Amino acid sequence: MIYDKKGLSTIIVTLILILLAIVAVGVVWVVVNNVLERGEENINLGAACLEVDVSVSTASCADKTPDFDECTVTYGRTASGDDIGGVTLVFYNDTDSNPEDISGNVAPLVTQTKIVPSADTKITGVNKIGIAAYLEDSAGNKQQTCTVQEFEI
Repeated sequence: MIYDKKGLSTIIVTLILILLAIVAVGVVWVVVNNVLERGEENINLGAACLEVDVSVSTASCADKTPDFDECTVTYGRTASGDDIGGVTLVFYNDTDSNPEDISGNVAPLVTQTKIVPSADTKITGVNKIGIAAYLEDSAGNKQQTCTVQEFEI
């Protein structure tokens, strides 16, 4: 009989397997937790978007240069919803469109007037203006654009 056999005892092997299982569970938890946190923020932004309602009340555009229109837009919010990151105005003509972001919260029940210079509209013959609120994530990055509402000029 051979009595010189060397190897790991069953207790050591069991402890190593338990330690590997704990490390594997920890790695999986970190990955799953990050995915869930990102998903939660997107759900929160989407839900906040449902409560925000911005609309254009008046708008007029004039040919200030041969290449671009200058538009004066008055817009506001209803009483519902949390703070927003800003609004995006989209200027349309029969063949083209151009968005213009206006950062900053528009408080509920507040009306603002913005004159968008010719160089920013970048199109002529504007006949429709769309408006949509956008939300920012916790880092201040533009994340979610809410439903676009259109206003015929």
